[in-house]
Amino acid sequence: MQVLEFHFNPPSRAKQSPDLIFDSFCFEPENVYEKRAGSIYMAGILKSALPQNTRFLNNLTRAIKEKFFKVTLKGPEKALGEALKTANEFLEGIARKGDVSWMGHLSFAALSLKNLELNFSKVGNIKILLLRHGQIIDIDKRLKFQDLEPYPIKVFPNIVSGKMAEGDIILVFTKELFDSFHSQNLIGEIARI
Repeated sequence: MQVLEFHFNPPSRAKQSPDLIFDSFCFEPENVYEKRAGSIYMAGILKSALPQNTRFLNNLTRAIKEKFFKVTLKGPEKALGEALKTANEFLEGIARKGDVSWMGHLSFAALSLKNLELNFSKVGNIKILLLRHGQIIDIDKRLKFQDLEPYPIKVFPNIVSGKMAEGDIILVFTKELFDSFHSQNLIGEIARI
């Protein structure tokens, strides 16, 4: 499997503001135990970020990664589920300390992949597409979102699982990038290639 990261700056964000934090993260297993869980990939954007939140995405990602690779005996779906519970606890801890500035401003996706078994969850305006034989499939439509309860916080309530086929491509977009690519029919062009 090949993983490629491309960061684009669509026209709507050409003058990126300092209160916007975006990053993507790719973690491959480093030993035989971690291989049981597979790989984990994450992408997130935090809008209207306060100066104290410059490491917000890095800290959230670290919490997810550490738990994901710690729960390797349960398989990829369970490992991701446990990691997302940890993410919810991490976010609840931040909220309980009085920092709720990220609420309503966080868009984040976590995807695990092992032997073409895909599991993912997302929050916010992240778009996840599957390209298969020239077709574009909006796979994140299967997620059912619940209203965010204040305590305990469940930002990541659901996981979607499925099988990928050889040659499938997963694309993860921020809303702005998806809108820009969609308006120029670039996604269709990528699917045809």
